[in-house]
Amino acid sequence: MGNLNLILCISIVTPLAMMLCVYKGRSRTSLLFLLIGVLVCLFCGELNGLLAEHANCTMLWFKCNVTPLTEEFCKAIPILVYAFLFRPKKQVLLESSIAVGVGFAVLENAFILAGSVDMVSIPLALVRGFGAGMMHGVCTLAVGYGMTFIHSKRKLFYTGTTALLAVAAVYHSIYNTLVQSDLQWIGFCLPLATFVPLIVVLKKKQTL
Repeated sequence: MGNLNLILCISIVTPLAMMLCVYKGRSRTSLLFLLIGVLVCLFCGELNGLLAEHANCTMLWFKCNVTPLTEEFCKAIPILVYAFLFRPKKQVLLESSIAVGVGFAVLENAFILAGSVDMVSIPLALVRGFGAGMMHGVCTLAVGYGMTFIHSKRKLFYTGTTALLAVAAVYHSIYNTLVQSDLQWIGFCLPLATFVPLIVVLKKKQTL
């Protein structure tokens, strides 16, 4: 598991990292956070593997209750650090936030599809791409959007951050629970049903 994840990570990160030498400004920032998202996924894969070995529970329970917490916390760390230390403009923070989620989904999808070669298909790739991709994007975008309101307000930073992480983890947990149940199709539609309205709202506010 670890070796395959690392191999896929290197294969994805290496060519993209070379583009950092060419890109400038906001494009470089977005690409950097995309790469950070890939690396966060690699770290979470190892962390979840270690926790699963010592957890006295079923894998289904673990994926629905533990995985969302570890992944959303780890994905939020680079966003929180960036917002707290550099105080970027709202647009830059939003772009960086969704880039982390997309980067995370890229490696996660590659690992899952590569690990189930016998079952892989174009429909499965589409479901994983849009479903998991949008789900991770929605979670980090929600955290980033919330941070645009609280990152400059020290009194709200800690309580607001906790609330944002809780929302992202609960959303992630609902998604994982649905896709592993008889209501799988609802789980796959959930990210689309939340991602599109969120983008429309942000577009109307001209923040994306």
